[in-house]
Amino acid sequence: MPAHDRLKSVLTIPRNAQIYAYLEITEPSGRRIQIEKVAVCNDTAALLQLGSVSEFLFDKMFVYGRRYHYQLWGIKAEDMAVFDRHNLRNMVIVHHIVLGTLMLPIGGLGAFWLLPGLASLMTVISGKVNRRRMFYGSNPAEVRRLQQQQAVRI
Repeated sequence: MPAHDRLKSVLTIPRNAQIYAYLEITEPSGRRIQIEKVAVCNDTAALLQLGSVSEFLFDKMFVYGRRYHYQLWGIKAEDMAVFDRHNLRNMVIVHHIVLGTLMLPIGGLGAFWLLPGLASLMTVISGKVNRRRMFYGSNPAEVRRLQQQQAVRI
């Protein structure tokens, strides 16, 4: 793979992801929520079905250029749990920092990418977006139950 293709693959979403124009979710109260521009990787897409009753976990992120706003990274159903192994937030952080650093000498234009990238990096380092903790929780019995459900998945 040529060097420019490798850089391009770092700066875009993975090939095994799709961007949905919107996902509509109905809460238990009956309220409907429409979430626009959602990136869904194959792990979670396998469990995402029309009419499924589950707990959906989204990551809202700032993406300069607005190709997508959210990533659906986890689904917890009664009999199945999926924790997506692709973390698009980290890819966005790398994209913003690399592009911002390269474009900074051009009249400071790179600051529009570099500053959001550094801010996102600080939130990841601080632990505010710890996906494993949000997905599994702190109850050891729940952690074992969810991990067993994932192990059964083929």
